[in-house]
Formats: sequence, structure tokens, C-alpha cells
Amino acid sequence: MSINNRAGMLVACVFLFPAVVWGQAAADSGSSLNAIIVTATRVAEPADQALEPVLVIDRAALEDSLAIDVGDLLRFHAGLDIGRTGGPGQPLSLFIRGANSDQSIVMIDGVRINAGTQALAPLMNLSPELFERIEIVKGPRSAIYGTDAIGGVVNLITRTDGASGADVMLDYGRYGTGEFAADGNYTAGATSVQAALTGQQSAGFPTYAADTLDSGYKNLSGTAAITTHIGGMELGARYYQATGATQYANAVYNADFTAFQSFMPLNEDFSNSLFAVHAGGDLTDIWHTRVTLSRVVDDLRQQQDDPYAVTSVGDFDYTSRDTVDWQNDVKIASSGLKQLITFGAIVYNEQTNSLSYGTGYSIDTHAQTYYLQDQIEAGRNRLLLATGVAHYPEFGDHATWNAEYGYALTADTLLTMSAGTAFRAPSATDRFGFGGTPDLLPESSRNFEVGIKSRIDSQQQVTFAAFQDTINDLIVFVNDPANHLYGGENQNIDRARIRGLEASWDLHADPWSVHAEGSLQDPRDLVDNTQLLRRSKHSFTLSGARAIGRGELGVDLLLAGPRPDIDVVSGDPLQDGGYLLAAIYGKVNLSPAWSLAARLDNALNRHYELANGYNTPGRAASISTRYSFR
Repeated sequence: MSINNRAGMLVACVFLFPAVVWGQAAADSGSSLNAIIVTATRVAEPADQALEPVLVIDRAALEDSLAIDVGDLLRFHAGLDIGRTGGPGQPLSLFIRGANSDQSIVMIDGVRINAGTQALAPLMNLSPELFERIEIVKGPRSAIYGTDAIGGVVNLITRTDGASGADVMLDYGRYGTGEFAADGNYTAGATSVQAALTGQQSAGFPTYAADTLDSGYKNLSGTAAITTHIGGMELGARYYQATGATQYANAVYNADFTAFQSFMPLNEDFSNSLFAVHAGGDLTDIWHTRVTLSRVVDDLRQQQDDPYAVTSVGDFDYTSRDTVDWQNDVKIASSGLKQLITFGAIVYNEQTNSLSYGTGYSIDTHAQTYYLQDQIEAGRNRLLLATGVAHYPEFGDHATWNAEYGYALTADTLLTMSAGTAFRAPSATDRFGFGGTPDLLPESSRNFEVGIKSRIDSQQQVTFAAFQDTINDLIVFVNDPANHLYGGENQNIDRARIRGLEASWDLHADPWSVHAEGSLQDPRDLVDNTQLLRRSKHSFTLSGARAIGRGELGVDLLLAGPRPDIDVVSGDPLQDGGYLLAAIYGKVNLSPAWSLAARLDNALNRHYELANGYNTPGRAASISTRYSFR
């Protein structure tokens, strides 16, 4: 079946069988249409009233996915392309709206976890079982979050609220993949304590399509938090850590570099951690302040000797970042006018150490971002203006802004238009790694967007958006035979433009829960007029569930178009084919506290690639059980 026929078939499903889809924009699969988000503007607001394009993946969707990492969740949403070089624990890239994988921020409870070495977050080590929901904001957010927020922001919210008690989960399947998870919380007076723990292990499958040796994965992750109120102040502390090991393969070429000759099994250890403390309270009746101090560590170490004999240890990447985030919210209300002013500063000190391909560095980076945001509501009109200035000693100040307007056409229909800019500061690897250039400039973008959000009734909502994002001074490696050390260097010479259309539909009408998304985009390299690598021009997703007595049956569908790539052996350009993935799941409540669930991923057993030459899973079944002590 051709990709066009598949697209037609899926579109027909969306319109002919509306009971099979599930919700987004205000909320995602499994969530209510009244989700409250905090990521878009740094303050709480209803998702369906946000001027920004937002997506919420709620707790029910996290549980139903039985996913080993958040990448398996994000890929079932149109406009979120995933690149993965192998199975569990292997490197994973996220492309939001066609932006590069290092042009989006990933946070846990509002704290950035992107590594300072290559600006990527360890998405492959983030277990969905630890989180209550995932909020995704598409488009430029540098004005209030600083560097990297060109494509958008992903914020993973850990488990918090709920009645005192505990939950446990066991899951097994998928290539010898097993997981256990436990979480609990306790509240006494003004103090609450939460904790969650999950352990994962997988035999995996061969990393390369031409290999036969499985690459295993182990991950032990946990979170803990305590919050208390003293007078009018809230004090709290939170800790997150993931530690484990990943096996992978190193490909050895034949003599003329035309094919792989053999594969060498290797392994690496990882440790990702976050510690944060916060204090907040009302300074006056209209002024609330909050200060968060955090430390993030990303440590990746290969467990084999350096092949270039630079040191006695293998390659490694290490980041530690200490951050102070100070936020103030001032509410001003007068006759017919509501105004919320948010201002503050993000100051961090980052240490990065790396050794890769015989090139090592140890760099300290100091940066500050100062921001001011004003939200005004007057009658049917809403306006958001935001500006931020980031200061880096290496290349000075970089200013960004957002201007967003919303008009309530009716009480349930919101028209929006926006413009904004964003930037990405060169990473330590861009500047000092293989082919690094110390005096690189920041990448910058300019975005324009129009959209509509309409609640058809209490059970349905639709959204539509059209956008264009132009990115300048993209950092790319430029071949140069005169450079005898690296054969080239990183330069700010590339430009890209992404144009796109997005639409979604939500339905929550017992016994059905339905969500559909579609994305058409043109992620284009303006230098050579080619499509950007590993990003598809179109994707459609369809998810839905039906309650049946004590149980529930559901389906997830993903149709992704072809996307350009490079040959893993020769490096020549090629195109990976489009694919259709289907997953079926079901669960039954044996009692109010005990449930069983099963899921069949890639039910059609499609062969597809998320990165050329690397394996992806075939048909795989999982079964799980959950018990609640509440």
C-alpha cells in the first residue's frame, strides 16, 4: 500500500469513525478538556485558553502506553518527529515542528535538564512511570526560558497530589523488557511527602540492522519531594536521579569503507540527577514571589579505553549546572481590565567536561537571562507581550521577544495570532569539541503563527494553527581539506525555514475517549533547498478508547511520511520510507484497587527506521498489573 493510500485511509478513519480518536491541545489522550498548564507562560492557566499551541499528556495516557521511555509517548503526536539509533537506552532525538533536536528545552518540574555538552536531554532515560503529566509548548519560548527554546519546551511534571497511600506496578514483555514501579505520598497538616521508584531492564535487540548481537539496557530511577507551609510561605525540596548502563555496538568498516565488516560490543554508564529547593509566598496582596535553586548533573561514561590514547579512560560527557531562578507575579485588576505581570531572572553556572574522538575540553559557562512578561485581558481581547535578554560573556547580550494576541469570537472560540523570536547559544561541543570553533554566534529564529481553538460543546474541542519559523546562523560542520586536524570546522552558515499546518480534535463522551492530530510541514534547508534530515512532511495520529464494563479497549495509530536521511555506511543522502504503526491495548479492573493491562505495539509488524541502518522493534506484546494501597 502506498503512503498516499495509507494517508487517505487514516483520514477516512478520522472522519467516518469519530468514536476512535482522543484529545489534545487543551489536553491529550486520557486527559480532561479542562487541563491546567504552567509551562506556556510560567503561570497556571487553562490549556484551552492559552494563546500558545500546547499539548498535555496526562497520567492515564502515561500508564496506558506501557512505554519504557518518553520517546515512545511523544512519537504518537503529530509534528513531534523522533530519531532513535536502536532500541531501549540508545540515543534519542526529538524534533518539534521541524526544529533541530538541540533546539528545544526539556525540563523536570520547570528545571532544565539539557546537557551543556551537546544541548540534548537524556530522553531515553526518562521513565514515564515517574511523572504525573507532560506539558509541551510549541514555538519560541526563549524570552522567558532562555537558550534552546526555538522549537518549543517539554516539561515533565513529577507525581505529587493524591490521597495518602501507595501504588505498585509490574510490567513484562517486549524483547525481555521488564519494569517495576512504586510510588507513594503522605500528607500531615501543612506538610506533604512524595516518592517514586522504577527499575527497568531489557535484553534489547541489535543496534544496527546488519548486526546480530542484542544491546541490553538497565535503568534505576526515582524521585522524592517534600513540601511544607509555614505562615504564608511555601518551602520545598525535590530530587530526581536515573542511573544505569547501556550496551551498544561499534561498527568496524571493511578495507574500502563500503560496508560494515564487524561489530564490537561496547557499553556505557549513565547518571542523570536533579536537586532543587524552592521558597515562595505573597509579598503583598497582589505580588507573589518564588525562588528556586537547582543543581543538574548529566554524566555519561564509556566503559572501554580511549582508542586515541589521549587518556587512560574511555570517552565521556559531563555537565553540572547550578541555577538560581527567581520569578515574580504581580496581579493588577481594574474596571474591565485584568493584568498579570511576570518578571524575574535565571542565572546559572555550568561546568562541562568531555572527551570524544580524541578531542577533550573542560569549560565553565556563566549566563544570565532577565525577562519581563505582561498579560492583559480586556473584554474579548487578550494580549501577551514578553521580552528577555540573555547575557553570555563569550558573545554578549542576545534579546528575544514574544507578542501574542487573542480574540474571543464567542465564549468557546478563541482566535490567536503571534510572533516571536528565540535563540540557541552554541554548546560547549560546538565550540570546543570535534571541529569546534570558539567564536561561534548563537542560532536565532523568528516565528509567525495564527490559530483557532474552539470548544464545540462540553465534550469536544478542535484546534488549528498555521506557522512559519525561519532560523538563521545554524551551526553546521563544514568540510575543509586544509584543516588537517579535523578535516573541517563548525560554522554559522546554514539557514532553515519551516512552514506548517496543524489540526487536532478531542472528544470525551462516555464511553468513548477520542483524539486526532494532523501535521503538514515543510522543514527546508534554505542553503541547498532540501528537506531537513529525519523530519517528515506529514504525520497523522489517531488514538481512542472505549470503556466496556470494568474494562477499556484502546488503539493508537501513527502515520508518518517519508523523510530524508544519510546512509549509515557511505554517508550519501537517501530517503527513509513512510510507515504506519498501530498499537492495541486493553485493561480490566479486577477490583477498585487492582487492574491488569496488556498492549500490543507495532501490531501490523511493520519494518521501519527512525535513523538509517538502525533497528526498530517489530511486533511486541506487554502485560502489566497495578495495585493501589489507598
